Amino acid sequence: MERPVKDGILYVQHSKFGKRSWRKMRAQLFAASPSGVARMEKFDVRDDGTMLEKSSLRRCARRVIRLSDCVSVGPVGTESCPKDTAAFYLNTTEKSYVLAAEQRDEWISQLCQLAFQGTKEALQSSARTQPSPNVHMEENSLYSSWQNLTEFLVLVLRTDAAARCGLHGHYLLAALPQSLTLKDPQSRQPLLTWPYPFLRKFGQDQTVFSFEAGRRSDSGEGTFSFSTPRAPELCRAVAAAIACQQQQGKDAPE
Repeated sequence: MERPVKDGILYVQHSKFGKRSWRKMRAQLFAASPSGVARMEKFDVRDDGTMLEKSSLRRCARRVIRLSDCVSVGPVGTESCPKDTAAFYLNTTEKSYVLAAEQRDEWISQLCQLAFQGTKEALQSSARTQPSPNVHMEENSLYSSWQNLTEFLVLVLRTDAAARCGLHGHYLLAALPQSLTLKDPQSRQPLLTWPYPFLRKFGQDQTVFSFEAGRRSDSGEGTFSFSTPRAPELCRAVAAAIACQQQQGKDAPE
């Protein structure tokens, strides 16, 4: 019988008609094994806690999040967490979740360990094949600027420009050194690219990142908005990329 590596109470944020609320649930994390894949299982519970016993737990509605589908996990700031809890996000290829827990850092640590084991093993394998320390290697001055820029799982919000381009559902929005690139979440193939010089303006409001594309963009001119718990991080990544391009332009020979 499988035993969870972590078991406890979480709160899931829901949004309905513009109002956000928290739903209490019980969550269990399972490592990959011959009996099943690495996953989070969620169960509905009552506020009075009467369904926390195992016999009651089996009768609850169970929902499963496959951690192999996990794209990113991390803390997120929010003003309305349940008492004595802190919020974090869990982004998968299918959906973005905002969760809250009393032991937020422990949940994040366990989720990362279970979701990204393959990445860790690949890094360890790579470390065993590093070049000899006697080989002279130059520092890449650009690496520190871009090493933390990642792909962001986003949910496209309806705008006239998004409707014209046929965008709906979840995508990966990559803040690359030269452009913003929208990718298919499954194949990771580029769908639309917006070079930074073609962006008229951009910004974020809590969990929404927006920008206005100019007419020279592949998408044509218009405003695009994306929902993501990492909106502030995405906005900072775009600002850093634009600043880097501007500096490179100043340093270029005449």
